[in-house]
Amino acid sequence: MTALARRTLAPFATLSAAVAVLLLLPFPGSLSPTLYRAVASVTAGVPGVDLVSLGALGLLAAGVALAVGHAWRAHRDRLPVTLAAATGVPVAYGTSEGLKLVLTQERPCTRWSYAAHCPPPGDWSLPSNHATVAFAAVVVLVVATRAAWVAWSAVALAAVAAAGRVMEGVHYPHDVALGAVVGVGVTALVAWAAAVVVRRHRGGTPATA
Repeated sequence: MTALARRTLAPFATLSAAVAVLLLLPFPGSLSPTLYRAVASVTAGVPGVDLVSLGALGLLAAGVALAVGHAWRAHRDRLPVTLAAATGVPVAYGTSEGLKLVLTQERPCTRWSYAAHCPPPGDWSLPSNHATVAFAAVVVLVVATRAAWVAWSAVALAAVAAAGRVMEGVHYPHDVALGAVVGVGVTALVAWAAAVVVRRHRGGTPATA
């Protein structure tokens, strides 16, 4: 692994530490409701707070489109794995939806009425789809550009998208943490599988190496 690759992956190490704190410390999650109440009680009623996640997701989507275009123009060798990673985004979303049906965790706003608009019963909370899609987009951007500054910027934007859902009062912090795990994990797995296929086809090094 090159020095550039290590710098590019550094944001994911930081993300992993934050996710571990939200999911595991203290087990089994009393920290998360405490953080939720501290944040949502202040921010959920702020006008336009629902635009935080939407705005960050919009910027990530634009970034993905630009990154795919960049790979198409300047790095054709990266294009197959980049496109595979892009297809991993809806796969990650579907995985998140499936986990919701298994875990069936109620929204925090059904317990504390901070949110202006709480999703109806049966619209489960864990994991967060917004966080899943946001962090899945991070993987696409990193695969396409392999630039450390892009990785840091994308992780920061995805974190804003995730935090925005807590600020709205519709998700616990551990919801968005698990969403980050699903988004990164599933999309990276799809990209890795594509890289293996490309390597075997070309008889060389994977496109993501």
